Amino acid sequence: MNYILLKNCRELLTVEENAKDLIGLNKNISLLIEDAKIKKIGAYEKLKEEILSRTFQEIDCSNKVVMPGYVDCHTHLIFGESRVDEYVASFTMNKEEIKNKIPRTGLEASIFSTRNSTDEELINSSLVKLNRMLKHGTTTVEIKSGYGIDKDTELRLLKLINILKEKAPQTILSTYLGAHYFDTEMGKEKYIDFMIKEVMPIIKKENLAQFCDIWCDEGYYDANDCYKVLKAGLENNMLPTLHTECYSAIGGAKVAAELKAANVGHLNYISLEDIELLKEANVVGVLIPTTDFSVKHKKPFDPKPMLDKKMTIAIATNLNPGNWVEDMEISMILACRNHKMTENEAIRAATLGGAKALRIDKDYGSLEVGKFADIQIRNSDSYKNVVYKFGVNEVEHVIKRGKIIF
Repeated sequence: MNYILLKNCRELLTVEENAKDLIGLNKNISLLIEDAKIKKIGAYEKLKEEILSRTFQEIDCSNKVVMPGYVDCHTHLIFGESRVDEYVASFTMNKEEIKNKIPRTGLEASIFSTRNSTDEELINSSLVKLNRMLKHGTTTVEIKSGYGIDKDTELRLLKLINILKEKAPQTILSTYLGAHYFDTEMGKEKYIDFMIKEVMPIIKKENLAQFCDIWCDEGYYDANDCYKVLKAGLENNMLPTLHTECYSAIGGAKVAAELKAANVGHLNYISLEDIELLKEANVVGVLIPTTDFSVKHKKPFDPKPMLDKKMTIAIATNLNPGNWVEDMEISMILACRNHKMTENEAIRAATLGGAKALRIDKDYGSLEVGKFADIQIRNSDSYKNVVYKFGVNEVEHVIKRGKIIF
């Protein structure tokens, strides 16, 4: 057996389920890792006594902050070229002016560049992103397809995500987002049938995705469409998840509650009634402060009603070509400054909340005995620096399933 002893942590955040302060803050306490999992948390001398006759590695954490690795539960990480020209043009131009200047914009541009990227290009660029995310403490990442729309590219993206699972050190979960938009030549109704009859059975047979996502908004898919697609996803072994209530409220949250979706993302237009429904159905709300920032959203999400109702909240980066953010701490900083979350709420949302959103909180998201040792060790005098030191990376070690990988 392999042992790692984290000695006398200046601050250790367990983020356990019943933590009254939300983060389970402990001071001057030690943590023992046995193989992939956390064996014990307690006084240094007692933990050391248990393994004196064994070979073990010791890390002095007396001036460190020790906390769970981040769980980034909503990303579009695999894509072709960036949309940097479109993004910088948006500083001074409106949408029409941008379209006149740039041949392809938005989702159309990303679909075009992704379809025309080689497998090698997509794998290599994705691994570069994942490596940078790891160095900032992210140990678990969800990745969606959705920049293909056509059958071949969507299946190719899901297969490439499965390759990333083998190549990257993080835990990676995959999501089928064929319903990011629809084939305009085929039409929405035929495209829905195409996804259900031609694509989903292959995903099920080859076990290519854990989740099925859909964009519920005006001009995309309505509530009835969402129910039909996500119900079919369930029948093909994919848990439902939605982009919903982002630019309008057209019933997506109610569908999520009815189908007991794993999570729903954005929620700018969520109502109090829907918050109650989602809470009762145990659906996690994924908040995306980076997108509200990058698009200058006219109605930024408000976490307070959700938190007041004890709805489970997660924070994610929504890494994509129009919102290129890899660092979870930027999401947390924006959540606190722009959306008035506390530092403890943000930390819990970025760790245990993300694990709950992906239905993996039995094994990930907090530092508790029996859970996988997914840990970041920070050279820091306070855990609060994660939402204070903008652009400063204090991560010194990352431990994934009991192995030091950074």
